[in-house]
Amino acid sequence: MKSKWHNISIPHESFKSLLGIQKALPIKASIPQVIAWLIGVGVKEIKSEIKGDLLKHEDTTRIPK
Repeated sequence: MKSKWHNISIPHESFKSLLGIQKALPIKASIPQVIAWLIGVGVKEIKSEIKGDLLKHEDTTRIPK
């Protein structure tokens, strides 16, 4: 059975930033929950950027009638 958890190493400054984000949340969340939330936010942001880029590209490649 594969483990659901992974051990990672991050720089101390990054961990301090992560703790700051954790404290800023309006709810109590564990570090793994904060990391999962940040990943979700990042994925949505990346998808939004890609979609925006595709729409910009689509608008510039249309042939006027």
